[in-house]
Amino acid sequence: MYQVTVGICCYKQKKWLHRCLRSLCSQTFDKNKFEVVIVNDDPSDCLDDIVHNHKNHLNIRVLNNTQNVGLPSSLNKILNVALGRYFVRVDCDDYVSKDFLYMLHTFLSQNSGTMMGENYQAVACDYFKVDNVGRVLSRHSWEEDFIACGVMFTYESLAGIDFYNEDFKMREGHELMKRFNKEYDVHSLKVPLYKYRIHNSNRTNEKTKTKIYDNKLGENK
Repeated sequence: MYQVTVGICCYKQKKWLHRCLRSLCSQTFDKNKFEVVIVNDDPSDCLDDIVHNHKNHLNIRVLNNTQNVGLPSSLNKILNVALGRYFVRVDCDDYVSKDFLYMLHTFLSQNSGTMMGENYQAVACDYFKVDNVGRVLSRHSWEEDFIACGVMFTYESLAGIDFYNEDFKMREGHELMKRFNKEYDVHSLKVPLYKYRIHNSNRTNEKTKTKIYDNKLGENK
């Protein structure tokens, strides 16, 4: 049993994975208290070479899909085998600051549950948008400019809302948070601990598909 499960899904983003894992190797949070579970959603690719370089530094498992099933199904696959009390998604093209896990875990472990009328079951943080080589482009408030990754949840709360909706092939995090907010509260740390990479193959660049799921979100009020 671990304190935290870090979930990473990889589909045609292998070139970024090393940087992502390197940032997890550098965490100030005790390495024995968290696991990293990666789903490879591209059967034509192999992640063994990259993962092997980090096996001595991380408690790491790789789950290989036999066919491309999409992000929400892959995230649920991680959640179904997770051994942590808390879960946080880190996208494989992103990376995190060294205090990321420590600060999110510290808040949630000390404040989860009902407190002053708030039922905190998740904690987020501010983030930097960075370019291909990691140069900072801008700083963003999570509360004002939501992203689906970098949010730590209690595992119990995610199980209580039945994890991710696999019908949402995009905007899965927005749909999850919409259901989550009906039951629980999220605290946002005003510290930029997450690095959100901007590049040509970001899923959010697929404007037509994104709009379809934005409309679907609006219908599911």
